[in-house]
Amino acid sequence: MPTVTERPIEGLASCRNPRCPGYKQQPVQAISTLTEFSYFDLGGDVPGIERAAELIRFADPDTDESCPACGEPRLVSDQTRPIYPNVSGVAQDALLAVQKDAERMMDMQLTAARQEAEMAQMRALMERQAAALDRQEAVIAELQQRPRGPGRPRKPEGE
Repeated sequence: MPTVTERPIEGLASCRNPRCPGYKQQPVQAISTLTEFSYFDLGGDVPGIERAAELIRFADPDTDESCPACGEPRLVSDQTRPIYPNVSGVAQDALLAVQKDAERMMDMQLTAARQEAEMAQMRALMERQAAALDRQEAVIAELQQRPRGPGRPRKPEGE
């Protein structure tokens, strides 16, 4: 039978979501449950502890378990989250920004496609208007070539 020991500790709680304002670790009251398995418990004949497992949980889950910023469940630990030096030159949250960058790129591509479609419509409209203008000029030129009527010559331009 394993030996179970519980003791109150000062824990650190943080939100699971790195983008949440509650991601920063905050001190909370926690309970550490240490479960130890001896060699005898596991069928051995040597004295001592073969393995142990530690579980840390909130002392007051009703008030501490949910994130005050987003309401999602929080993590609790007895260790401060490490901050590693940035040796790569890439921001630590660069992977989190990939989705946002991809969405921004999709929006830009969609805007460019819409503008291109509008330009194609404008070009088609301009071509139709140019063709209509050419037809009107041809009709005017033909009408100017015809005589004005019986016995009435056309006035020369400039008079």
